[in-house]
Amino acid sequence: MQLDWLKPLTGLEGPFACATLDASNLDPVTRTRRLAAWGSARRELERCGADGDTLAVLDEAVTDPTGAGERTRVVCASQGHLVLDVGMEGRPRQESSSFGPVPRVMEVVRGLDGKETHAVVRLDREGADIEVIDPSGAIVTATDVTGEHDELRKVGVGGASQRRFQARAEDSWKHNATQIAAELDRLVRRLRLGVVFLEGEGHMASYLVDQASGPTAELLVRLDTGGRAAGTSEAAETTARDAALGRRRAARDARLLERFGDAKGAGSTVEGWDAVTEAVAKAQVAHVLLHSDVRDGGEAPGTADSTAEDRDANALIWSLAPVGAEISLVAQPFDAKDGVAAILRWNDAS
Repeated sequence: MQLDWLKPLTGLEGPFACATLDASNLDPVTRTRRLAAWGSARRELERCGADGDTLAVLDEAVTDPTGAGERTRVVCASQGHLVLDVGMEGRPRQESSSFGPVPRVMEVVRGLDGKETHAVVRLDREGADIEVIDPSGAIVTATDVTGEHDELRKVGVGGASQRRFQARAEDSWKHNATQIAAELDRLVRRLRLGVVFLEGEGHMASYLVDQASGPTAELLVRLDTGGRAAGTSEAAETTARDAALGRRRAARDARLLERFGDAKGAGSTVEGWDAVTEAVAKAQVAHVLLHSDVRDGGEAPGTADSTAEDRDANALIWSLAPVGAEISLVAQPFDAKDGVAAILRWNDAS
């Protein structure tokens, strides 16, 4: 995961007041619950020393509406300015607040790592509805592509006439698929999509696969759910896409661990909090691997439950952004002291 979104913050002066909140919008009383949770976090931040101007900008931020469904929101402010406001799919592991020199952003990394900007293409024989969704789960753009050809059904009239109707129908489908493919090519180039999910009409999906250009064709993943017709199951669509994204993330982890093993054999890795922190300070680190089960906090700021490991996770992320290093949360087991390791750009021997 690149930390470009965090880099501008590293030039700012703290302390930072941060809150990780359950921003889910599920029923009429959700807003009341959300404001009550923020009220508790706000009092704790005030007790820890957050100033009134900083708390006021957080008040304004957390009362803004969020998207529907289960959502997490992470907000940070400093010296009366909102410096980070990130929404993500799913509920947080635990709501939390913090006030200190390093913002607590581990929940952002946990929520966005391994996520990709992707397109969902819902097909029928006339065209497609295309949505582009960013890693936070927000819809970036929505497009309706409807083909110009209207000979859409094969008609069983028999003999040569039937063959002509079949040919005309297939020509229409192919033409419409060509228009959809052209729009997808444009979106892939402009928005740097990581994957394109095809849902719905099977023949159109096949024609679209044939018509897509090389870069787009490599991103296509066909699913057996959804489509453009009314009454399709959104829950089934979401489950199928999440499963496909999960498989892609597992494949990414496998590649990363293979790369880590090769680098370890060449003496270009370090393990453990102390060694990784020292390597970051020397700008040696190219990529940090952090076990996904590492604790990320959630305790009230200033309490005895806030462990050195929690502080290190956030401080480590904070220190990676200025040197352009990446971080990945790895769900698969890997042998590393403290559950953290780094692949180095160069080692001391070199």
